[in-house]
Amino acid sequence: MHHSTVSRALRDDLSVKQETRDKVAEYAKLHGYQINMSALQLRGSVRNMIAVLVPNIHHSFFSNIVSIIANLAYEKGYVVSIFQSNESYEQEKEIIKTLIRNNVAGVIASVSMETVDSEHFRKLKNYHIPLVLFDRVCFDVNVPKVTVNNFEVVAEVVEVLLRKGYRRIAHLSGTNRINVFRERQSGYLSAVKRNKLDYSTIVEIDSDFTIEEGKKATEKLFQEREKPDALICDSHFLTLGAMLKLKELNLNVSEEVGLAGFGDNPYVDVISPTVISILQPEDAIANGAFGLIMKKIENSDSELTESLTYSAKIVER
Repeated sequence: MHHSTVSRALRDDLSVKQETRDKVAEYAKLHGYQINMSALQLRGSVRNMIAVLVPNIHHSFFSNIVSIIANLAYEKGYVVSIFQSNESYEQEKEIIKTLIRNNVAGVIASVSMETVDSEHFRKLKNYHIPLVLFDRVCFDVNVPKVTVNNFEVVAEVVEVLLRKGYRRIAHLSGTNRINVFRERQSGYLSAVKRNKLDYSTIVEIDSDFTIEEGKKATEKLFQEREKPDALICDSHFLTLGAMLKLKELNLNVSEEVGLAGFGDNPYVDVISPTVISILQPEDAIANGAFGLIMKKIENSDSELTESLTYSAKIVER
């Protein structure tokens, strides 16, 4: 058997027959041989690293997505390198430059809160590095995307709160420059208009979501002459901040103020089990993004721009 065939079989190259790959794998295992991926990379014959770029790793949504992708990549013989932009546009651009220099096999990314254009992402195509965007995406980049039905789920949450008797519903969100928050705000405003509500307030937080930001936004709302009787929060950190501030104000969650928030944080259940949770399908998002990047990697000449949209789930406790 030619050495090049053996090399391709060890890399599980689909151009080699399954029977041949099995024979080579069995022989390699018997003799304790392991393929040296670093040496192959130096020769330029293989790229086995997938980069996952997220705004921050401390948010459970992003950390869960990264964990699932890492497991999927391992099963396919790839390794995952994790990068976080820390919600910084400049840092995000520098990371993309690093990924280009390292000639990674592919990039799965969610953009920072500060991202104002997508030129740096478009540069990846010049170096034949596949890109898949998820959650926070740039629609002017012609690549596969994985998103959630943000408009519909927030509009539905407004309806749930209305059925519970709340009429002055405020929305704690992010900057509407980002698709996710723009869509959620549009869903909120659409439901407010459809139900002819007199009250509508959006507090935009143009920075990383933290518990402190949630407290500050809630305090600001309850200093107004007309106060809300329910809050929708776009992050579990904002939800926790809102809960803590409401407690300081001696306001009871559910009985006096309704509360709904994105994310599945166990602390929320413990502190106030009546909070309505909006759960994004993290497993589906991760599997969808990984499946798309593998399609791009395995067919580098493909102009694949397939996009996937999944539905979030509302959990009333």
